[in-house]
Amino acid sequence: MNHYYTTLLERLKKESLTRKTVLEGAGIGDEALFCGTQMIASLAHQKHTWQEEGLLTEKLGSKIELVLCGGGHVAKELYTLAKELEMEISILDEREEFCNSTLYPKASLFCAPFAETLNKEQSWIKPYFVIVTRGHGFDRFCLQRCLALPHSYIGMIGSKNKVAITMGNLKQEGTSEETLSEVYSPIGLSIGAVTAAEIAISILAQVISVYRKDTNSVRLDPKLLRNLADKTGYILARVVRKSGSAPCEVGFQIAVFSDGSSQGTVGGGLVEANTIEHAKAMLNDQSLPNSVIRYGLDNTKAGSLGMICGGEVALLFQRQ
Repeated sequence: MNHYYTTLLERLKKESLTRKTVLEGAGIGDEALFCGTQMIASLAHQKHTWQEEGLLTEKLGSKIELVLCGGGHVAKELYTLAKELEMEISILDEREEFCNSTLYPKASLFCAPFAETLNKEQSWIKPYFVIVTRGHGFDRFCLQRCLALPHSYIGMIGSKNKVAITMGNLKQEGTSEETLSEVYSPIGLSIGAVTAAEIAISILAQVISVYRKDTNSVRLDPKLLRNLADKTGYILARVVRKSGSAPCEVGFQIAVFSDGSSQGTVGGGLVEANTIEHAKAMLNDQSLPNSVIRYGLDNTKAGSLGMICGGEVALLFQRQ
């Protein structure tokens, strides 16, 4: 197992991490993880002070991992929309009729009492909790437990009266006003939602608005990271710079494996096709070094790539 990615996954659950990557000179593609000023892991083949010129320094975050406490009708609409947005989705419900692979074929299913799931350590990275259970008691437990876990967002559905009862009970049990102020409840953006589908839209719009407030973090894909932790002998390509309206973000990455398969994305289109082609060439020719390749997407160059969006992207190719 790759210690670097295992460390990244475990520490990202609880802490703020910074990644430094060499983009120029000797050791292109070497990188290291830092928690504050302490280096906690590295993928480096040369010695570095990590203060050199030409370093890319990034604050690391994660793509949205949506954890739905409750598998009823609102959860089903949330799942449908979140799946289209390519979010990681977990469904928690002890009722098998509301937590099964027929209803939720692309979700992680936790068909067990909420206490059993939420009291165990899970693989989620600061998830977005949405509490849509069937009763006050379940709401109270899920809310209390979710507040104690690392999280990026907690929202709870319910009428003003239901919310007031739940919050009042938690205050009596010792939860502070400051802690409860983190909870988005009533949940969702105010769009006059009535139907379950409209409520789901309002909730996901709020989730996205919270997610997009942090514009400085590189968004890593947890599913890809978990796969990288288990593999070796592949090429990883990631976007390290972007200008203009290129259809990607800094941090987007794709892994190309020795069997020719790939996982992840650098934005699609012919840029991605060219990226995969170069990665396969590196797999076939061990003499090809780590490198940074720039793809210009301005009006004069974009036609050759089948793109007209403008801008430029730079991709780092790393042999892993």
